[in-house]
Amino acid sequence: MPSAIHVVGHGVITCLGRDIESTWASLLAGHSGIKRRNALGADQYLQDLGGVVEDFGPGSATEDPTIAKLGSRFLHLAMAASREAWGRSGLDGKTGQYDPDRVAVVMGSAFGGLDLLDSEQARMTRRRGLAVSPYLIPGMIINQAAGQISQQLKLFGPSVAPANACASGGHAVALGALLLQAGEADLAICGAGESAFTPTVVNGFATMKALLPKKAGDRSESDPGQASRPFSFDRAGFVLAEGAGAVVLATDEARSRLGLMSEAELLGWATNSDGFHMAMPSRERIVTCLRTAIRRAGLEPGAIDYYNAHGTSTVVNDQVETSVLKEVFGDRAGTPPISSIKGALGHSLGAASAIEAAVSVHALGAQVIPPTINHIPDPELDLDYVPNHAREARLDVVMSASFGFGGTNNALIFRRTQ
Repeated sequence: MPSAIHVVGHGVITCLGRDIESTWASLLAGHSGIKRRNALGADQYLQDLGGVVEDFGPGSATEDPTIAKLGSRFLHLAMAASREAWGRSGLDGKTGQYDPDRVAVVMGSAFGGLDLLDSEQARMTRRRGLAVSPYLIPGMIINQAAGQISQQLKLFGPSVAPANACASGGHAVALGALLLQAGEADLAICGAGESAFTPTVVNGFATMKALLPKKAGDRSESDPGQASRPFSFDRAGFVLAEGAGAVVLATDEARSRLGLMSEAELLGWATNSDGFHMAMPSRERIVTCLRTAIRRAGLEPGAIDYYNAHGTSTVVNDQVETSVLKEVFGDRAGTPPISSIKGALGHSLGAASAIEAAVSVHALGAQVIPPTINHIPDPELDLDYVPNHAREARLDVVMSASFGFGGTNNALIFRRTQ
């Protein structure tokens, strides 16, 4: 088994930027990517707020020609983040030096290509016919993201497509690490992509009261950028977004042999299931997940310098996550800084935890904690949420955690290596 697993590249595409550097700069500046969207009209949608990557994807001027026929946005987003991560690792210039049969691709999504399905159903209605695009099925299935990354980058190792709701990206990283640990691969691209702006998905979240509702006098009415406000006293639901994140993992042997720079060590991880409820989180099982990750990393809770939160901006999640952290960190619960970048990015569902993993790695390199923007203190939530302004800090160990509907949890722990 490999003695260490390294992150050698990372990339994102979000409503704040097409890459990690532009996204990072906007996060530190306290910007929000949430806007009102004319495409989310009241004739079809119960919410018109969203975090969208503008002028991108199928049919745009920046369309990736290699996958142009596949018209689902999650594929284009996953491809963009993976290309950046692969490029930042330096592996795009080392073809022939690694065995492509020993490079895994683990790329997930919660919903896959539902936007393509939605558009094809609309075309069927307009045409009053039953024919659909021959690219509907290939473009809709979740494993196509891993398939296209494998095809375009010429990587032929294990291919896995975790669909673990909002924890999909974090599960992808953990699964990639397991493949390396088991000796099934030397390298792995891991992450997730998501774009689920369809009436059924948006309205489904709205009617279950997970989305921020339209409410007269809400501060998002005059400033849509304040719609997502994790851990705030007036949090009332998340804001849907799209995006993708990816990290490239390498065994210590592969990193050394290929001359790759280690951006961070993936020191530990854990996944578990609540076995509790279709949508509500289980405090007890999330505590177990975080404690397991810390134990497997060979650490004590006090070693965590920063916790990148799931922090969805829903009433229940933020309360439960705060309670979890108080139990896990005990007397040090008020010490490790906690922040949620969903205040700036919204909630990109399956892609969120992949983006957060990449941002956690970037934070280790920059030695800066991104803020929880739009934060107004809640007396019942009394931890250090890094409110509204980025903070320089000594960061050696960072934890990122995510939880999904169906009771699926994961936690990742990264250690600084530079």
